[in-house]
Amino acid sequence: MLSDVVMDGGYTKLATVVLNNLYGKGVQAALVAGLKEKGWTGKVVAEVEYDEAKKDYRTELGQVKDSGPDIVLLVSYADDGIIIFKQALEMGLDNIAWMGCDGNYGSGLFKEPRSAEFMEKAIVAGTRTVGFGSTYEQFVAKYTEKFGEAPEIYCDTTYDAVWSAARAIKAADDYNGAAIQDALTKLSFEGASGPISFNAIGDRSSGAFELWKVVKDPSTETGYKNVQIKLVTLD
Repeated sequence: MLSDVVMDGGYTKLATVVLNNLYGKGVQAALVAGLKEKGWTGKVVAEVEYDEAKKDYRTELGQVKDSGPDIVLLVSYADDGIIIFKQALEMGLDNIAWMGCDGNYGSGLFKEPRSAEFMEKAIVAGTRTVGFGSTYEQFVAKYTEKFGEAPEIYCDTTYDAVWSAARAIKAADDYNGAAIQDALTKLSFEGASGPISFNAIGDRSSGAFELWKVVKDPSTETGYKNVQIKLVTLD
């Protein structure tokens, strides 16, 4: 979906700033592969990986600024994302288009005013898995009843991940890694985050995915909220 954002927006100079782990590198690789498949004629001008434990990312953001991109992908979690967005605002990087991910989705990113300000100004789109359907509605109702608030990002997918592992172990009938992995690729069930199935390497291949952005909303506690731009369902 993010490759469509780059293509539709006519962006030709992409910089990526991602966590130095499988999650960050995986999203970065998927975006570049998607752009290649779509015949993108632009250039990746910077590929920056960072350690979330640093808590200061001005050096990495300086590399981005010096590369002269017209769009930036950030793959972060919440705490490091807040710092990056805040420092990016201080460095004047809000005049460049940015893309986000599920890791920097949610109200937690808005608790720092400068992070929220940057996200509203700069992020043209982020992506995440989103729940839908009767199973999701039941999950939300039970979660809200138990915890007194609606579930935030990762609640439904974490719930589904636990059940996926449990179902794969049961289907394998053998507490063996290879057997469980093989069983996982054959799973198909309705989860809290939508239909669950996996491809041959164990990546999720079904579900609903949305593009989101951040808008101002005085009615919320932080003054900002995420809104859906587009929803795509993969069965």
